[in-house]
Amino acid sequence: HLPLGIIASGAVLHYLDITQHTQISHITSLRQLDESRYVRLDKFTVRSLELISTINEGGKSLLDILDKTISPMGSRMLRRWMVFPLKDVRPIEERLDVVENFFRETALKELLEEKLSLIGDLERIISKAAVGRISPREVVQLKVALTAIEPVREAFLSSENAGLQEMGRKLDPCFVIRDRIEREIFPDPPALLNKGGVIKKGVNGQLDELREIAYSGKDYLLQLQQRKSTETGIPSLKIAFNNVFGYYIEVRNTHKDKVPETWIRKQTLVSAERYITEELKEYEEKILGAEEKIVSLETQLYNALVESLIEYIPTIQGNATVMARADCLLSFAKIARENKYIRPEINESDAIDIKSGRHPVIEKQLPHDEPYIANDVYLDRDSQQIIIITGPNMAGKSALLRQTALITIMAQIGSFVPAESAKIGLVDKIFTRVGASDNISLGESTFMVEMNEAANIINNISERSLVLFDELGRGTSTYDGISIAWSIVEYIHEHPRAKAKTLFATHYHELNEMEKSFKRIKNYNVAVKEIDNKVIFLRKLVPGGSEHSFGIHVAKMAGMPQSITKRSEAILEQMETANRRQGIKKPIKDIVEKREGYQLSFFQLDDPVLSQVRDEILNLDVNNLTPIEALNKLNEIKKIVKGK
Repeated sequence: HLPLGIIASGAVLHYLDITQHTQISHITSLRQLDESRYVRLDKFTVRSLELISTINEGGKSLLDILDKTISPMGSRMLRRWMVFPLKDVRPIEERLDVVENFFRETALKELLEEKLSLIGDLERIISKAAVGRISPREVVQLKVALTAIEPVREAFLSSENAGLQEMGRKLDPCFVIRDRIEREIFPDPPALLNKGGVIKKGVNGQLDELREIAYSGKDYLLQLQQRKSTETGIPSLKIAFNNVFGYYIEVRNTHKDKVPETWIRKQTLVSAERYITEELKEYEEKILGAEEKIVSLETQLYNALVESLIEYIPTIQGNATVMARADCLLSFAKIARENKYIRPEINESDAIDIKSGRHPVIEKQLPHDEPYIANDVYLDRDSQQIIIITGPNMAGKSALLRQTALITIMAQIGSFVPAESAKIGLVDKIFTRVGASDNISLGESTFMVEMNEAANIINNISERSLVLFDELGRGTSTYDGISIAWSIVEYIHEHPRAKAKTLFATHYHELNEMEKSFKRIKNYNVAVKEIDNKVIFLRKLVPGGSEHSFGIHVAKMAGMPQSITKRSEAILEQMETANRRQGIKKPIKDIVEKREGYQLSFFQLDDPVLSQVRDEILNLDVNNLTPIEALNKLNEIKKIVKGK
């Protein structure tokens, strides 16, 4: 079904085959990423919500807040979960059940923390074993990890939680290979195999004999030195070794007349002579040969052990997956306790109902004595599909948009959320149009970037989408911006199939008029209080539109010279007097279906059947099509539409 995917996979496997010396046996299957299981998050959304990394240096991402994992493999899995939220109630609830269990059972939480710290990066270790590049210390670490898995397995199996029981059944301590490593490998081996000292005594008789020869050399040399001293009458005679001459006998010049004729002089020093004998030469060959044989034999025995690991790779990979999952869910439990998160309610409805929601990142960056102002957000398809949020700069509009998306994502990856309560109807796509800058490398202006992202949203929204627009239309003139913003909001409201839940933050107060004409659009504003010509930000979302942006007040707060702010106030008053807003009337009710420019494009609908029909039409060579061929093709398209 995926010929190009199969070709690409084959190319990757071929590359691995020629670069990893054919050791790719641990790659046992290929799996298509099933998009139907996961929430769609495009690159703009991942970036603007700062899920994985921050836009501004020194900030914190959502991953920074949620990642309390202990193992590297847990951290990697959490990163994947963040960009692939689930959109099926059952697996989400299974994760939440385990998180709640860890939240309540302190003893199990502490046991898991202890064992995860011992397990380490099991994924990386076993991948090294698969290509034969695992070091002796990593083999010992593998044994430690398998030993640590056993009590975790027992604890999971004895739990009343069905999810933990299932995880326990998937764990296998691999007793046979674990015990073999214990029998054969020293507990603290060198990092490199060629240093020796890896295989334990008693594993191989020949190895033990060679070690006896190599490592009992000091005793033999001491005995030989005493014997030669007695035979020659040279009391200061000594036997030593260097890398140039090997083993030698050193005699001071005062005694060199006592040296036997059978000794062979190798080196003359100022005050001594150095000699070798046949006996010493034979011993040297024997001991040096033993050391080489020890390294060779240890390598052979070690490689046999590593080879035997290969059959356990799928099982150990399964262990790593389960322990990484447990690490992620344990991290969620720790964060929930630390930050007073609650368990969300996940359902199949079309509503998002968040009570006293908080931004998970911003609340952690506030001073300890400054509470985060929580807000309620409610969205559904029938009564409050689109919320238009107005309010001054710095009031917290952008934070409110982002926190709604972040709470939804956290709920759908199985985490508790920062709120008093949260009922999340499953979302299948999240889109954001937040901030913009030039894309000089592609020759795109700020406004072009903005429109590209907006077009991507409009062309891909679905019935269960969550859409966030923040200051759409800023990159062009005021009236162009208002026109585009109005039209996009209207399009989303009037879409016949995809009534996407939308939060729209704007400074275009003209959009407040839309509430009067469109029943599912509601106005809200982020409240402020003006006292003595000063603005106090209340950070609270309240019903109703706002008429002022308080931009000049923000300029004063930023330290703008008083002459500029006073002149700005005068100009503002003059412009507001001269340009009193006129109400914008709603177009006819069926604008989406009938008005030119609003009719949904046949080529933009997110429908696999229509996509297939589109492809059939686009592939037709109309200029060379005979009448009978045209009729046959029309009949084929008819069958596609009917599903036959």
